Amino acid sequence: MFKRITLLLVSAVVASIAPIANPVLAAQSSKPAPPELSNIVFALDKAASSQDLEGVMKYYAPNFNHSDGLNRDRYKQVLGELWQRYKNIRYHTEISKWDKQGDLITAETVTMVQGGKGAENDNFKLDARLISTQTYKNVNGQLQVISQQILSEQSSLSTGDAPPPVKLKVPELIGVGRQYVLDAIVTEPLGTSLLLGAAIEEPVEAKNYLNDNTINLRPLSAGGLFKIGQAPFSSGDRWISVVLVRESGITIASQRLRVSKEFTGNQYTPLPEPDTTPSRVRPRPNNEQTL
Repeated sequence: MFKRITLLLVSAVVASIAPIANPVLAAQSSKPAPPELSNIVFALDKAASSQDLEGVMKYYAPNFNHSDGLNRDRYKQVLGELWQRYKNIRYHTEISKWDKQGDLITAETVTMVQGGKGAENDNFKLDARLISTQTYKNVNGQLQVISQQILSEQSSLSTGDAPPPVKLKVPELIGVGRQYVLDAIVTEPLGTSLLLGAAIEEPVEAKNYLNDNTINLRPLSAGGLFKIGQAPFSSGDRWISVVLVRESGITIASQRLRVSKEFTGNQYTPLPEPDTTPSRVRPRPNNEQTL
């Protein structure tokens, strides 16, 4: 028997958050950040912590573009909707490296995000880790963000008195048309508790940001989920999410999977069954979910 629940997938939430860096942490990168970079990340930190939407957006150039297909207007809309749903979001970011060429500054950052939804009967806790690169340019005398690319993303939503702790194993990068392993393990004994679960795969697209999804949950005979997924033939990012539910709580663990024509590693190689002849795996030629 299946159980259907409607949940906000955490990946769409986290990907909409631009890294908000603390200039004090810039000294931990390979070289000290220039003052103009430290100043803008400090200003963004202050505005975002106050959920000051206009204060944040003034540091984004009119032609800003995001690797997930967001322009400035759509980015502003998503960020505003995010802050309506999640209160008290805290950002802790380190600048891992940066480079300046001409009038452009490119910075790679690692951002830790924590927050809560806080609505009655919907008290989800958000934890996330995001690695991305931002490019800044001086526009009319002020440094502004002109582009952002997400390099890595892991996140989780949890609610309840004792949500199941989950360790999610999914490759971050894989070649087109390749199979991959999804392994979600509950890291503590279940005892007599019933565990329900499901795995979800969807393309990273602007239209999928902050969407509610209805999920079919199946009873699980073991302490987690093990699935073989199939990457599409085309390049692009995918959101891979696992939902695990028990009486004491719910956990949604998610990770971004980058699919590239230039990469051939992380391929799942199944062991042949006894007395059988392995057949060639034929990937689906479209973007349909394979989990």
